[in-house]
Parts: sequence; structure tokens; C-alpha cells
Amino acid sequence: MTEAVAAVKELGLVDDEALAKELVSYGACTKGLGTAGITALLRRRGIPEEIIGSSGIIDELDELDEYRCAEELAGRKARLYKDLPAEKARRRLYGVLKRRGHSSETIKRVLDGVMEDWRGA
Repeated sequence: MTEAVAAVKELGLVDDEALAKELVSYGACTKGLGTAGITALLRRRGIPEEIIGSSGIIDELDELDEYRCAEELAGRKARLYKDLPAEKARRRLYGVLKRRGHSSETIKRVLDGVMEDWRGA
């Protein structure tokens, strides 16, 4: 089995680094995952730790992109909570973003903006 995997890798048909880059893009843009969520996704998919940690794959998702993705997700979810009291909606949005792997810093910035819009509505 190991020989077969080595042969396929030699032919360039298995490229863990390319897969990792695709998963980072998918996790951030499609799933709305933060850095921790993307790391967990890569581990679940069997990407080797040396690719996850040392090559800077996760670093490609810079802070601005993570914020933008978190903001889009919070905006979509906020519509579901429009009939709830503001504080309850804030707690639920925090939970959604935290479960997706966003940092507390990013969540606070996103929620401050969302809740400002909430008060203005």
C-alpha cells in the first residue's frame, strides 16, 4: 500500500499542499470558518501536521479575510434572530462564530458592528 501511495505521489496525483490550500479557501469562503475551524478541517481530512503548521497555509487566510467571512456569516444568521432581544441574539451569534473557529477578537469586532446595525434598525 505504501508503495502505491509513493508511486501516485511521484506522478503528482496526490498533492497534500494543494489540497490544503483548496480546503483553506473552501473553509473560509464557503463554510465561514475561522483559523481554528480551518485547522480542524485540515486535520479531519488527514493533512499532515507539517503542512498545516510549517508552510503557512493557514497564514494565507489573513485577518481581513477572516473578519470579512465572519461578518458575512453573522449577517446571514442575524436575520434568523431578528425577532429576539438584542442580547439573546448577540449570545447566539457569538456561539455560531465560536463554533466555526473564529477568534474571540474577531467575534467581538463583528458583533459590535452587527449589534450597532441592530440598534439602528
